[in-house]
Amino acid sequence: MKKQKKSELNTLKEFKKVFEQAAYFGGYESTFNDFLTMCIYAFARNPLTGLSYYEDEYMELMGLYQERGVIEHFPHLLAILVAYMEEHKDSTEGNDLLGTFYEQEVSHGRNGQYFTPFPICHLMASITDDDKEVPRSVLDPSCGSGRMLMAYSKRIPLQSGFYGIDLDPSCVKMTAINLFLNGRSGEVMRADALTPDDFKFAYRVSHQPLGIFKIEKREDSRLWHMNQKIPNRTKKRQLRLF
Repeated sequence: MKKQKKSELNTLKEFKKVFEQAAYFGGYESTFNDFLTMCIYAFARNPLTGLSYYEDEYMELMGLYQERGVIEHFPHLLAILVAYMEEHKDSTEGNDLLGTFYEQEVSHGRNGQYFTPFPICHLMASITDDDKEVPRSVLDPSCGSGRMLMAYSKRIPLQSGFYGIDLDPSCVKMTAINLFLNGRSGEVMRADALTPDDFKFAYRVSHQPLGIFKIEKREDSRLWHMNQKIPNRTKKRQLRLF
């Protein structure tokens, strides 16, 4: 356990060092959000062309940081992230590097962004569900960086669907990336879960076809349609199964 914690601290230190270089000419929050967007665009690669499905937006965003002379730091950040998540994919402490970095370095508590520790998420998942064989859909209407969904993903079949809702666009992106890099499928929506008609945007996390894909119209969102069917009296729950 001590060795693992030391590894996490070292990784966070390395990630922070590289991130500071990437954010040298910009703010932490905007640079972090742009990094998340770049990751999503990079994952949505068209196998027929070898380019992103969102190549124009991707290149425009990359160009901004290329002009600043810091573009080389973003692939380095992604490499650190992927290596860490792969190394810790079976850890009881989780592998949410993005969420931990966001809490410590981006939010600093100004926006009240303190995510539930993964061991508690793991405990909640273990006491609310004991059937590891039957695929099902899991929804967290206040998903943060997706830790509760990832905790459930350790206990139920890969064929299950994982769905998250959050008001914070960075949280929506972190959850989509965390699900994708943990090999899970589903959808994450930016909206107020207490307001069924609310919809700002969403991402579909898919492994067939492979990628994270933007959903810009609520009518195209499976999660938005599912949210219409949930009675208002259940909206206050932090985790729902349906």
